[in-house]
Amino acid sequence: MVGTLNSLVLLIPENFIILFEIGIMIIAAGLLAFIFKLLRQPRIPAYIVAGIILGPLALGVVSNSEVIRALSEIGVAFLLFFAGMEINFKGLKQVGKAATVVGLSEMFLITLITAGIVFGLGFNIIEIVYATLVVAFSSTMVVIKLLTDKHELGTLHGRIIIGVLLVQDIIAILALTILTTNFTLQTIAISLGKALVFAIFAFILAKISEPVFKSSAKSSELLFITSISFLFIFALSAYMFGLSVIIGSFFAGVALANSTFKTEIMGRIHPLSDFFGAILFVSLGMQLVWIPRELWGLFVILILLIMLVKPWIIFLSVRLLGFTNRTSFLTGNSLGQSSEFALIILIAGLSSAQISSDMFSVLVFVTIITMSLTSYFVKYESGLYKLARRPVKAFDFLPTKKEELNYGLERKKKIIILGCHRIGTLILKKFINKKDEILVIDHNPSIIKALINKKIPSLYGDFGNPEIVEKLGFINPEMIISTIPDKEDNIQLIKKVREINKKTIIIVVGVSIDDALDYYEKGADYVILPKLLSGERISHVIGKVRKNRNGLKKKEISSLNDLHFFLYKKKK
Repeated sequence: MVGTLNSLVLLIPENFIILFEIGIMIIAAGLLAFIFKLLRQPRIPAYIVAGIILGPLALGVVSNSEVIRALSEIGVAFLLFFAGMEINFKGLKQVGKAATVVGLSEMFLITLITAGIVFGLGFNIIEIVYATLVVAFSSTMVVIKLLTDKHELGTLHGRIIIGVLLVQDIIAILALTILTTNFTLQTIAISLGKALVFAIFAFILAKISEPVFKSSAKSSELLFITSISFLFIFALSAYMFGLSVIIGSFFAGVALANSTFKTEIMGRIHPLSDFFGAILFVSLGMQLVWIPRELWGLFVILILLIMLVKPWIIFLSVRLLGFTNRTSFLTGNSLGQSSEFALIILIAGLSSAQISSDMFSVLVFVTIITMSLTSYFVKYESGLYKLARRPVKAFDFLPTKKEELNYGLERKKKIIILGCHRIGTLILKKFINKKDEILVIDHNPSIIKALINKKIPSLYGDFGNPEIVEKLGFINPEMIISTIPDKEDNIQLIKKVREINKKTIIIVVGVSIDDALDYYEKGADYVILPKLLSGERISHVIGKVRKNRNGLKKKEISSLNDLHFFLYKKKK
């Protein structure tokens, strides 16, 4: 098969070779991305695997030509541009000291441990630096996608994770700035000074360019071209200033991070970024070589450091700040992988000949494997926490002071509501006249604080946490209403309640008809199917819209504002 493909390549006219190679790369990337999606895996490893298949390790049908390398560099520029736009310094301020302390302490400790081990294995200082960076950074793209899928971005551990990733991204840019220069104190100091001056230039240019984007926003095509021009202005300016093009691309994104048109710009450029990003990571896979036997030990050690040691360092850092065992465990568990930033750093290192192709391959394979495995670790985090409860209990002597969010737990509760967002808020509103008899449990601290301000009995936590169940003692309520989307947690809820009291009314929310039937089989009394109810509601509303469009619109806006005011005491 390999011979056939190579023969086919030889038949292609020379002026079409580049087009053929790019086409093959995109087709392979698309096929692998589709397969990885079915396996619930992130896209970046899929693209790298596509490159491995097309490159010298397998078929060898695509040569990593200068044109493809140039397109890859554009991919890096777009990736850093997007990373810059997603930098949210206000978000870091909201998460506060905790995320900053955890991010810095994790990077410091894991760097020391990794550097010591890699040095002991006989590697030089440059290789030690690259290995420690691969271990220290976690993937913003992968983790945010996983948290979004599990509806955990708003949870306490989700917010800490986002803050830690933001700290890491900032440090990654500093690392890129340093690694793209000669490794002397003088050149490092000069580069950091240039980066600071360039950051000020970016801030000023962002203010000046806002009217330009405002005018361009009237035409989607003009906004698209203006945004790309802005990116290349920064990239070229950075190059002329003696900095790396990718540093300029990052600052271009940072300059637009607080722009009014940020969302529109990202939406317009995203497809182009995905295209060049695919070429970048496929090209990266094509540069890999088989790991020599003498580096297998390093390969295994780095994976263990990333997936076992780093999560436990993060666990201890979060726990020492006064958070619960569960929050600390979930934070560490979600960050047990390497980063796309690490891949960019490795590309820069290989291009500048600071690391060998053998070391490059080891570190890239480590990144692929940890990125892929982390999706399973996050998916089964509740089960992993149950397995880890015994060793985790060894830290119970540490004070817990950050999550004592509760109110009105003294009296017996007849109704427990699990989850108070969207559906939960509507249900709570129905029982507000009996608020002394209800208890709301939610894992979003903002919601619990809002409920406490309204003097509604509430408790921070989620049913997936066995410690919450023990704390409640489950108080034998007359009714439990769960609006949480996690099927495993709901099944455990039904099982636990039925063990205590077979007469308790259990109402849960299901995502699908199959879920609903499973819940009924396990012992639920009623299953709410929001999509089914929405369909019935929509068919009812359509008739009303046709009769009184403006009146119905005003009524709905008023109703939504009342609901928001009920929870947060402010109109939107």
